[in-house]
Amino acid sequence: MKTIAIVGARLNSSRLPGKHLLHLAGKPMIERLWCRLTSSKEIDDIILATTADDYNRPLVNWSQDQNVNCFTFEGDVNDLMGRLDAVINTFQPQYIVYICGDCPLVDPDFIDHAIKALKRHPIKDSIILAEGIMSIHEGMAFYSFTGWKKLFAASQSDMSREHVGYADKLTPVLEKLSITDSDDFSTIKHRISVDTHADYLFMEKVYQRWFQEHTSDSIVNLKWVQSQLLADPELRALNNHVQQKRPDTHYKKAHILCHVGKDIGMGHLKRSAFVANLLQEHLSLGVTLHIVGDKRTDLPWLQSTAIWYKNEQSALSKMLENSTALWIVDIHPHYIDKVLLNSALTKAKSANTKLLAIDKTDADINFLVDAIFVPAFFCLSASDKTTYGWSHYLFTPQRIVPKEKRILITTGGSDALQYGSWLPAIIETQVPATYKITWVQGPYADKPKLPNQERWTQVINPENLSELMAKSEIVICCYGISLFEAIASGSLTLLLPTDSLCEPQELDALEKAECCLISRSRETITQDIQALFTSESQMFRERCLNNAGQHSLEMEGENKLCQLVSRLIEDTHVKL
Repeated sequence: MKTIAIVGARLNSSRLPGKHLLHLAGKPMIERLWCRLTSSKEIDDIILATTADDYNRPLVNWSQDQNVNCFTFEGDVNDLMGRLDAVINTFQPQYIVYICGDCPLVDPDFIDHAIKALKRHPIKDSIILAEGIMSIHEGMAFYSFTGWKKLFAASQSDMSREHVGYADKLTPVLEKLSITDSDDFSTIKHRISVDTHADYLFMEKVYQRWFQEHTSDSIVNLKWVQSQLLADPELRALNNHVQQKRPDTHYKKAHILCHVGKDIGMGHLKRSAFVANLLQEHLSLGVTLHIVGDKRTDLPWLQSTAIWYKNEQSALSKMLENSTALWIVDIHPHYIDKVLLNSALTKAKSANTKLLAIDKTDADINFLVDAIFVPAFFCLSASDKTTYGWSHYLFTPQRIVPKEKRILITTGGSDALQYGSWLPAIIETQVPATYKITWVQGPYADKPKLPNQERWTQVINPENLSELMAKSEIVICCYGISLFEAIASGSLTLLLPTDSLCEPQELDALEKAECCLISRSRETITQDIQALFTSESQMFRERCLNNAGQHSLEMEGENKLCQLVSRLIEDTHVKL
């Protein structure tokens, strides 16, 4: 009685493109899943079922490198049932286990337990956990050959062809066998599939922890995962906000327009990537980033579907090709053709697309958009469409941790004001020798002129910048989101001279808030750095840190933006 496991996998995920080849503790997720399935005693063959389009060629290449059976389906890329049926017709098994390729914690013992039960009852088509049994299992379905053919024949709608088992939920056709669980997996319910970046961060953490204590040839024990989840609320919090997509719900799509470059910096893109992840995880929207600028491949935090363009005309034309529920525009109005942008916004609006602007806008854009979300405590030209405040910042504050005797300097993605050419020499002479110094170079920034001293470290575009900030006693930074990330992390923060990057009124309001130190000009920067270490400034330092802590507690930008977007597109299925 031949049993095959079919792993369904495509790299075209709308919420986490390429997820099957993302690494978990040094190996691709699909390889981690394969190791689990090969430890099953009841599975005779394992087949990777993907599609024949070029986008999934890296999966096929992986299968060839690993000598893994791979079936490439030539039909509709959304016809998952057709893809699996083609595999089943080829291999002619008596029993089938369907495995979601994004579930790298499927339990081999449960697989064996379920297959054995189905074999003992040959008149049954599938299995189901007995009524009242709660379990953490995800990503598996079990069928006899006869049961599969019943399900396939019933799968007539587009939705039932795309989602395995959905036809049986609409009109039950399968004779199901109720079984017990293979062990007690009822102690906690938590997502163990990988659909979003937050899910991936969770799974990577789980795998890292396991292999710190276990041999490299072991597989992560699901009972152990339960115990980790029960003991560690921070682990649970990594992805417990992610909304599972429902097969019976039509999820709306959104376009995000942003730009990046030497003059513009990295801030718009980084914030847009954050927003994309946010909307995918909390609202299950399909989000595409449209990025104007030179394409970069060294951006590990860019996880969403992204299209790069040389100019805004190409981006806006592409965005107008397909109607969507929402456009989000996160651009600096000084660096885009306003006539072109306004024309595109007008066309999108006429197609009933909702328009949301992030941060800086001008009068023409204000008139066209439905809402303006300013992720800042200050707004000089607020209107009745504008929402802003300390609670609006769009980043996840780091947990306050013990500080190292370290100064971290970050001057933005492009170092637009060229701090790297003159600031290091001043820092070297003014910072006590007891401090280590880390300079963060942005991906579009010139190489800084750092002193040839052992205590200096240079890092380029680090993925863990927020963690580095949280560990540093002092952060010196330019104006932008990094300033407020540093404030929220509890580090004493010095704002570098802003020149034209910030309105004078905003600097005045920031100074009044007393949550960081502010250097007003290049002429005073030496004294301002000295002030970080004088005994007279100690009371002011403590007041800054206290006020910073109060402001950081109000940071609820994620929920506020999701609520605003939900109202704009009227998604009744959203739960915040």
